[in-house]
Amino acid sequence: MATTTATVSITSADLVPGMPVSINASSTLYQTGTTTGLELVEMGRGTLTEASGTDALADALGTADTTNWVYICNKSTNVEQYMVIGIHDTILGHLGSEEWLWIPWNMSDGDAEIFIEAEAAGSIDYEYAIYRSTNTLPASDKA
Repeated sequence: MATTTATVSITSADLVPGMPVSINASSTLYQTGTTTGLELVEMGRGTLTEASGTDALADALGTADTTNWVYICNKSTNVEQYMVIGIHDTILGHLGSEEWLWIPWNMSDGDAEIFIEAEAAGSIDYEYAIYRSTNTLPASDKA
């Protein structure tokens, strides 16, 4: 059984004047409704260009109501290069250079695909990982 732990740490001495910020959160990623760790991961890297338009990073696999997590990182070091991240036709936000996101993802149907798009000239390298509970494969139509 795999054990996957996600940890985020946010600190700042001067974000709020006179009030330092220190947030630490950690969670073990389990399959839905169990104490069994997530065992499936898809990882990859790619390059986006403004001319390439929108790319579907991941299509929904029909695993609704199961535990799924997505990590995406803009690997560019050029502060003028950012990526648009969305699900179907809803924009979640922009990832600037060297920024990343970590979100839960309900892979419920074809309208839940994740898209990424470059919004600046040049090439933007990125990496991603999708952690999930199960793969739901299409039913066979063979008799």
